[in-house]
Amino acid sequence: MSDREGLLSSSSLLAAGRSALAPAFTVEQEAGTGEPVVRDELGKIVCRLSVAVAPGAGWWVELRPLRGYDKECERIEWLLLQHGFTPAADWSNVDVVMQPLERSDVVVARVLLRLREIQDQNLPGTLVDADIEYLHDFRVAIRRTRSVLREMRGVFAPADLARVRASFKWLQDQTSATRDLDVYLRDFGELRAMAPAAMQADLAPLQALLSARHQGARASMEEGLRSERARTLHAEWLEILKAPVLEDEAERPDAARPIGELTAGRVRAVHRRMVRMGRAITPDSPPEDYHELRKKGKELRYLLELFAKPLFDGEVVRPMIKSLKGLQDVLGMHQDREVQMEMLKEIAHSLVAKPGGAGALLAIGALIERLEADAEAARGSFAASFAEFASEAQCKLVAEVFSR
Repeated sequence: MSDREGLLSSSSLLAAGRSALAPAFTVEQEAGTGEPVVRDELGKIVCRLSVAVAPGAGWWVELRPLRGYDKECERIEWLLLQHGFTPAADWSNVDVVMQPLERSDVVVARVLLRLREIQDQNLPGTLVDADIEYLHDFRVAIRRTRSVLREMRGVFAPADLARVRASFKWLQDQTSATRDLDVYLRDFGELRAMAPAAMQADLAPLQALLSARHQGARASMEEGLRSERARTLHAEWLEILKAPVLEDEAERPDAARPIGELTAGRVRAVHRRMVRMGRAITPDSPPEDYHELRKKGKELRYLLELFAKPLFDGEVVRPMIKSLKGLQDVLGMHQDREVQMEMLKEIAHSLVAKPGGAGALLAIGALIERLEADAEAARGSFAASFAEFASEAQCKLVAEVFSR
């Protein structure tokens, strides 16, 4: 099983593995190492299991075949997937079946339940720091959830909506610092390479400080994700989503509307809003304007991916998503560079008194100059990317296709 290729929520990995692989293979702990291994019918070890455990949440498992046993490992992977292990490719798949005339509250609940599953599937890997992509996928599921709550708010009771929106914002906030530092440390080599060659070694104190902050951020995040508040949200959210049609519709104006109609209206509205925002941006606009457009772009992208793609003509929706991704790439580069510059300016104060701090400050100054140039280049690319997204033909197409 390849990297990130399986999650089993079970009290006993060995028991589950034995059940899945019998009678062709057996699973046991190797004497001496205690490491789980898989043996064939002749008693030969054909693969080892690397296991990360999130207490109370599940197991993250990677298969490591011994030389010459790749085919046996492929069979083991297949058997495990038939008995409850989830392949990584499915963990973040948000495709949900829906029909245009279904009630909006029912379909929205179906989508949000899937996003809840994705959070659950990525939580164990997030907690044990098995791979930074677990936290990324966990956060994307939360962001999509928050976006659906905003864009489809008319299907919810106002009291429920206000409560869970606040709770999901809190949940996402628990993960933000760790994710930022994950990315900084992962990409530190690229960041360092932006500095002049003679200054690159001087950035070692910066890397050490980022690593120390990362440890603190992870400890705080793990405490939050394991907290009573997080558990309460998890349980309460399921109860809200299980039976939306049982709630009074008086305060839920969009509850019984056909989901195709509601989706069309929201896509048109968000697209129009983005076009107005983008046309107001000039090369002299503040970074906040670019950032707000980027956030609104995420709202539209999630509407298209979660609802429009299964409900409308793919020949229209796919190109829309593609042009939107191109625009977001430009806006994302601009925002990334702005955030990196702010981080470097803030962290510079903490390096002054540290060994090698003077050299690090000079190197950081050179880095900031390079990052400013990248941000300016992104601004220069914005007009062309936005023109494709907001062309007269594209706006006319959106109005025609999403006219329900």
